[in-house]
Amino acid sequence: MINLNFGKRDARYSEVIGMKTLFMVMLILASALFIAGCTQNATPGQSAPQGNQTPSTIGVASSSLGTILVDANGMTLYYFAADIPASGISSCSGPCIGIWPVFSPGTVTVSAPLAASDFSSFVRDDGKTQVTYRGWPLYYFAKDATPGDVNGENVLGTWFVVKPDETVMIAQQSALGSFLTDSRGNTLYYFAKDTPGTSMCTGGCTGKWPSFDTATISAPSVLSPAAFSSMMRADGMNQTTYMGRPLYYFANDTKPGDTNGEGFNNLWYVAAINGTIPVSSAPLPASTMMPETAMPTVTATPSMAMLVTSGGY
Repeated sequence: MINLNFGKRDARYSEVIGMKTLFMVMLILASALFIAGCTQNATPGQSAPQGNQTPSTIGVASSSLGTILVDANGMTLYYFAADIPASGISSCSGPCIGIWPVFSPGTVTVSAPLAASDFSSFVRDDGKTQVTYRGWPLYYFAKDATPGDVNGENVLGTWFVVKPDETVMIAQQSALGSFLTDSRGNTLYYFAKDTPGTSMCTGGCTGKWPSFDTATISAPSVLSPAAFSSMMRADGMNQTTYMGRPLYYFANDTKPGDTNGEGFNNLWYVAAINGTIPVSSAPLPASTMMPETAMPTVTATPSMAMLVTSGGY
């Protein structure tokens, strides 16, 4: 006999299977919701903390002057050209602090592109702790009212915003005026015998007066980018120039703020921001370059150190 009820049995079987499947799905969803609820914060609407992240107290921001250093609220940070980097001393005190408050966040926390190793701090004479960047003490400007303000740039020719990519900076000393330094405050120099785009410091001279070279120029706004250039020396090395004058370090300068090369042999001078050197040291015509009692022309060798000053270095 043929069973004509097989269709009904199959339908009931499918119905039972479907109900079991639905029950299992609901059970899984309920379990997931229970687990998620256990991991949420007690305060509604707040997710659990992700690791031990701490907000940065120093960051970078875009401004009309390029990328600059700012605090956690986006307020601009400055450096003072009269300060000597890494000296642990601020040249701004008394009434100056009312206009240029020190940057002292308590804890320094940074994130890329900044490096924590570039930051430090020192205790000022007034007892306050001040944070430094590459040795330069950091300040606010009282007349900056909102994030992005850069009203302190070039005030008195000695206050400038801090740029994280800065390669050339300005230092100021009462006896020397304003002159160029590298990003950590090491003094840069001119050689009076140089001609525009040409270095006359060769051979043993380069050991005492290493050339300054940077692939990019980022500097205070008072310095025109067009004033900087790069040249190739006779030895095949690149050297940065400012207003046509090649730039150098002095080997006997051992720390930021040193200016031991100033006036050396009456031919070497700090790199004044106006591009000038003392008139009495201006390069002479080739026919009068050497004094009447000039020493014989010789080929410099390492053993002839006593003769190096004959070339002005």
